[in-house]
Amino acid sequence: MNKSRKIPELLAPAGNPTALAAAIQAGCDAVYLGLRQFNMRGAPTNFTIPQLKAAAKKCRDNGVKLYVTVNTIIYTQELNKLNKCLDAIKDHADAVICWDLAVIQACLKRHIPVHISTQASVANAEAAKFYRDLGAERIVLARECTLKEIVNIRKKAGIPIEVFAHGAQCVSVSGRCFLSQDTLGLSGNRGVCRQNCRRPYRVICQDGPGDFEVFPNDNHVFSAKDLCTIPFIDKLLDAGIDSLKIEGRNRPPDYVFTIVDAYRNAIDDWKNNALTTQRKEQLINQCKQVFNREFSDGFFLGRPIQDFTRIENNAATQKRTLVGKIINYYQKSKIARLWLQNGTIGDQEELVIMGPTTGIVKCQVEHFIKENDPKLAPQATATFKCEQKVRANDQVYKIIPAQEP
Repeated sequence: MNKSRKIPELLAPAGNPTALAAAIQAGCDAVYLGLRQFNMRGAPTNFTIPQLKAAAKKCRDNGVKLYVTVNTIIYTQELNKLNKCLDAIKDHADAVICWDLAVIQACLKRHIPVHISTQASVANAEAAKFYRDLGAERIVLARECTLKEIVNIRKKAGIPIEVFAHGAQCVSVSGRCFLSQDTLGLSGNRGVCRQNCRRPYRVICQDGPGDFEVFPNDNHVFSAKDLCTIPFIDKLLDAGIDSLKIEGRNRPPDYVFTIVDAYRNAIDDWKNNALTTQRKEQLINQCKQVFNREFSDGFFLGRPIQDFTRIENNAATQKRTLVGKIINYYQKSKIARLWLQNGTIGDQEELVIMGPTTGIVKCQVEHFIKENDPKLAPQATATFKCEQKVRANDQVYKIIPAQEP
């Protein structure tokens, strides 16, 4: 082990309590989440204030920091609502991720640490120093920065730097896309982007004697591949970046667990001088198991990039199908009882079980017994061996290989 190496924070997304549990279970150092207002990932599963309080306790019990995103544009008529929101946050968040100056000012007034969101598109040292002097404690740099530029900014600005290490990429410059707003009246800068860029398009050139299709073999001309930095993560770690961030607050808990676990292992292996090319390949393949649009190096190694996906939706090598939910778990015998709601399960098949307290449990089915007793309620029940504790109402999914995209 090389004790002199600086180990960055591993920052994980949490779109709901189950994803939060999965992130902690996978070994993150910090999580970021959004409430049901003022955050860039508008979804009904975002955290309520009572859920935030419970999340903060769970994080502190596990030595994990919690950051809350308040990173949308704020309108004048929303300022009172914003102040009430921050009053509710202040005792539970280790920092607020924001960029609107009204939010920054309101956070500093309440002594809430501020991390400047990537929505601010900070891409140079002078901008970073401006926010530093304003009172910010960290900058989430624009995703368009190269690694060389990141190192330069960190050196000159004198403020901790956070970068995205994995996840979806936008076809537009960070925080500057108006496509969803212009076409549907739903602004990406208000957390309700409708992902127009992910749709297939035909590009027709009309300049000349006849029309012709510009990209006849690729109609996903705006859909960028996902970022994956594991192939060169040692370069990021050697550069001394302060925080590596996983994108994915709209992703399911098993995605969060799989990706965070891969990056946790990559960082730990690097620390122990064990991050070989072969090990990187193993971790990349692990990342490919869950949702992805194929992988790209992003802008880290140079600009511009032309990494646009050729797939319709998802290039994951595995997929999961819901088969039921847990009814009970017998601790002494380590037997789980399942309400089998969809399909069937056989010995040696792989399951993933998810719940807000359980987090993620993966197991290979052993001693599967289907009961089918009409006197029981529910009727379609089964038991199977499960070494890790699961809980009533946890959802049970069967993992199967995905077809080639």
